[in-house]
Amino acid sequence: MITLEMILLTKIMIERARRNEIKNVVINALVHANVPYLPVDVKKICKSYEFIRLIPFSVQMKHRGMSYEEILAQCQTKDACADYYALKDKYIIYYNDIDKVAFINSNRYRWSIAHELGHILLNHHKISDKMRIFRFNLSNEEYNHFEAEADYFAQLLLVPHAALLGFKISTSNQLQIMCKISSPASRRRYYEFIEWKSHLNAKDQYDKRVFSYYSYYIFKRKCKNCDAGIVQRYGKYCPICGFKNTLEWGDGDKMKYPLLETHENGKLTKCPICGEKSAFYNNNLLNSWDYNNAESPDAFMNIPDDIDEELPFN
Repeated sequence: MITLEMILLTKIMIERARRNEIKNVVINALVHANVPYLPVDVKKICKSYEFIRLIPFSVQMKHRGMSYEEILAQCQTKDACADYYALKDKYIIYYNDIDKVAFINSNRYRWSIAHELGHILLNHHKISDKMRIFRFNLSNEEYNHFEAEADYFAQLLLVPHAALLGFKISTSNQLQIMCKISSPASRRRYYEFIEWKSHLNAKDQYDKRVFSYYSYYIFKRKCKNCDAGIVQRYGKYCPICGFKNTLEWGDGDKMKYPLLETHENGKLTKCPICGEKSAFYNNNLLNSWDYNNAESPDAFMNIPDDIDEELPFN
């Protein structure tokens, strides 16, 4: 179970150099799976790797003729676990799809899967030479270190701050809907998002890569007049029908997220951090009105699951 203690360990234990390494692993996972949209399709990411199998409890129970109590005993958790089969150099992630209230309907299973994926892609099983990452078969120091890193991986993967910056995220509930995480997790992640915005650095390489990866998602538009689907960063006119103020975010999605407001040239009307008109510019996070290089290193600031899981290995 992921506890507040484990969350706090993320900040206490992980050094800056290691955090940067984990960020690179997250970006590589997103690019590998080609899932540039929210909520992040964590199942698709897992299944994009040939050496990972994703098995819900219900499938394992049917395949092995097990009861729910037996699968809990086998996995030694109600959430999820990842087993490493060294001879085949392959992994299986088992996750709870039986308890609909606690794990599925609450979206807790998504965090659990992302957490176990973190263990795998950060090579925790191989480093520890263990089939499974559990407290009883590791020292407290090693276990806490691995858990902190897996938590950090999961939060970066499921809640990409730079992608969220283009939307009016003003409550934990909005973040919960966009990222499809549990209510307790969304409250914690929202506070972290606010903290991140308070120290926003337009030259941060990771944030720029995240923003670039999600740029089509952020700037996709649908014209309410002609129904054209486009990707448009600047301007309020539809390039197809020419009508003004008919573009809304999305491409026919049922969910409509509130975008930050921009001027005609696409510049933000207000700072997304403090809400004031000038602070964003005065802190060198927004270029002047006549700046025309949209592809500069600072350009990222100028911004207006159903997959069938497989059976275990034979």
